[in-house]
Amino acid sequence: MARGQAYPSERQFFEDSRTGVKITKLTAFPTINSKLYFHINAFTPDSRSLVFKTYRSAQRDSQIDVFKVQTDGMGLVQLTDRPNVRGAMVSYDGKWLYYVTNGELRRVSMDTYEEDSISYLDALTWDAECASMTYDDKNYYVEATLKNGRRGIARFTTDGKEADVIFENSDITHTQCEPTEGKVIAFQDGPDAFNRNIWLIDQDGSNLRPLELPYGNGHWMWLGGTKRIMSNLEKEQQGIAIMAENYEEPELFVNGEHYWHGSCSLDGEWMVSDTNWPDHGIHLIHTATKKHKVLCYPNSSSCHPQWTHPHPSFSPDGKMVVYNSDAGGIPNVYLAVIPDEMLAELAE
Repeated sequence: MARGQAYPSERQFFEDSRTGVKITKLTAFPTINSKLYFHINAFTPDSRSLVFKTYRSAQRDSQIDVFKVQTDGMGLVQLTDRPNVRGAMVSYDGKWLYYVTNGELRRVSMDTYEEDSISYLDALTWDAECASMTYDDKNYYVEATLKNGRRGIARFTTDGKEADVIFENSDITHTQCEPTEGKVIAFQDGPDAFNRNIWLIDQDGSNLRPLELPYGNGHWMWLGGTKRIMSNLEKEQQGIAIMAENYEEPELFVNGEHYWHGSCSLDGEWMVSDTNWPDHGIHLIHTATKKHKVLCYPNSSSCHPQWTHPHPSFSPDGKMVVYNSDAGGIPNVYLAVIPDEMLAELAE
């Protein structure tokens, strides 16, 4: 397999048997296929293409490549062919796929498939994930295991002029920069004695402080450009809450289900979340009205491997939701089209 190689479509069309929502199965190759993590941008801004990860072989230590596919299931193209591709993310202008490999930041053109090396950080190992970028595409952040054995947050400028580990800690996961300005970076560690597990730092790695949101389950995302954070809550709390540093207390949005992995639209108007224990489908939620409804049922096993978790997320236009499912026995990527009447019903 080689970068820029095109492949035949693997698409399949069907409707959800309970909601009637139209769904496209985008992948069918018999290895693990998985969407990017739910808070990571995988789409071009016109919502016509997205990227996903696929294992080269049916082995637990298989190398991973990133592919691009159109939302209609056509145009399947391989984007990466290097070992240890980690931290993949599409730039918000849709021109580049950025990723790190063994401390090196690289990018691949989404159109010509030409590849460039941007910069290098010797402190990073191959073990890196959870990339995020500012909306202006000038700063790329990634969490990684460092050669000293600790976890770190690295910041690269995409012009190649700056690269540094801005923060180290014993444990760091789910790192995300605030996307409008990048002045605050949030990550997960904990919970502490007050059941807080989202922590904030300034862009230079200073001023460590907790977000005063107890009982988050670790699955959270910046709510578009609002500078607020939406977080799924632990199973016992049954809901999704929104919190900002200037809030006196969290705002509860929905409850009555164990919302498991939630994400939001770019404008912050909509949320989508899978459910588990029990699985009651993927729910679409309007942030202003707080109304919600089942979009579709992924029927995934939702066991420990990440590719069995639906991890739903929106297309930039807010009209589609991409998710994972191993309902057919092999993990694949699916795309659900949100009916206009469902959007109208929830927004009323």
